[in-house]
Amino acid sequence: MSPSKTSRASLSIAAVLVAAVPLGGIAGANDVATGTFPAVRLEPPAGEGAFRHLQALQDIATANGGNRAAGTPGYDRSAEYVAARLKEAGYTVRFEEFEFPFFEDRAPPVLVASEPGGEAAAAIRTLTNSGSGDLTGRLRAVNLQLGAGAPAASTSGCETADFDGFERGAIALIRRGTCPFQIKVEHAAAAGAAGVVIMNEGTNGRTDAFSGLLSKPAAIPVVGISYERGRSLDTASRTDGGVTVRLAVDALAGKRSTRNVLADTSADGSGPLIIVGAHLDSVPEGPGINDNGSGSAAVLETALRLVREPAQTRTRLRFAFWGAEERGLVGSRHHVAALSEEERRNIAVYINLDMVGSPNFVRYVQDSGQESAAARDGMAGNARREFLANFREHDLTIEERSGGRFGTDTGSFSENGIPTVGLYTGAGGPKSEAQANLFGGTAGRPYDPCYHQACDTVQNINRDVLEENTRALERVLRAVTIAAPGRGTPEPRL
Repeated sequence: MSPSKTSRASLSIAAVLVAAVPLGGIAGANDVATGTFPAVRLEPPAGEGAFRHLQALQDIATANGGNRAAGTPGYDRSAEYVAARLKEAGYTVRFEEFEFPFFEDRAPPVLVASEPGGEAAAAIRTLTNSGSGDLTGRLRAVNLQLGAGAPAASTSGCETADFDGFERGAIALIRRGTCPFQIKVEHAAAAGAAGVVIMNEGTNGRTDAFSGLLSKPAAIPVVGISYERGRSLDTASRTDGGVTVRLAVDALAGKRSTRNVLADTSADGSGPLIIVGAHLDSVPEGPGINDNGSGSAAVLETALRLVREPAQTRTRLRFAFWGAEERGLVGSRHHVAALSEEERRNIAVYINLDMVGSPNFVRYVQDSGQESAAARDGMAGNARREFLANFREHDLTIEERSGGRFGTDTGSFSENGIPTVGLYTGAGGPKSEAQANLFGGTAGRPYDPCYHQACDTVQNINRDVLEENTRALERVLRAVTIAAPGRGTPEPRL
């Protein structure tokens, strides 16, 4: 915390503020006798402040093409908004510039099939890092594993044997599932496919046309379509004449610059460091208010509330707002890679918030599952225990998850041996019956029905769960920074 801010922060966050004084001056004995007292106002709940930030991010997206994706004016304005609020509060704020692979459609993708009864167009999405091209060829299904019963998990295209006998120059119809898109596309290209059409898997939450990310640029066009459209194309491909399709992708790929926003307290640099982060960018398809405006707003509001108190600990805090997470965790990976080995060793815990306002929510507290015994007994363990205690003290059901990278910025830290803790309320997957019984909501429906879509607006936010997660983060940071154990044996709590 900056010295200039410390001198202004004499009241704690729980202190009451005098909002009005009755006529006649400051309250005294007369006021007591007459029952006239100064009006007092408690500071608004944390979720109200977080929601104001979400409204600001929504306004930024609306004014900048409907999204806040990395490399766009919408993201730049979002970063400037966050930085301005933090600077006003007294933090030391800096931008951390980096390059990332950029990709966008220059024209809508096209998939048209010649079928009995005429040509039919399909709803279609380009996969990020798809190649460009306009081609016509026969469609060949690749081990789709479609049956009469309910759709099951698919391994279509995951093995080179799936392409045995594949017609070179044909367009591969592959089903989503099990292995990464990259593997499916590499196998198809090696077999001579001129393009790839990936149908959705058909399991719960995986039915519509979809976009995805290839980890490396492809030389051939790659698109995603719905499960039902894939079934229709598969049926047509097995008729006597088969089916011919036109597949066209016109996309721009290259490098662009963007930036992380980092805000540090000015505590003694020799102490342990806690990094609290959330990705600030959206997908190109929408404003990204739940994913991940919600996490960014919760982190920002917590930072603003904490700075109002004098520093009480040698623990350093860094609030981080990552760019290009939706492009493959690029911003957080850049930050960790730029740290020295000593700096990485001093990070006691990384706390991540990604999607903490889902409308059909669950409540997850999660870690990477790689923490050492020393980390579990130190600040990382304290943070996790404080999160759980906070939710339970408010009679809120919580699930613990451990292991895996969960597809978010925790991976950038856990890959480098840094303990992580995260809050998460669900993305596009379906809520189970068991979860509906625990948390309420609707089983079989996505946690967030607007995940990676244009409808991910402020109307998509569950404000109660946003409040719960913002309040929990504030409590945890107060607890662990006062305790201030490092990554080894914890210091005693006072």
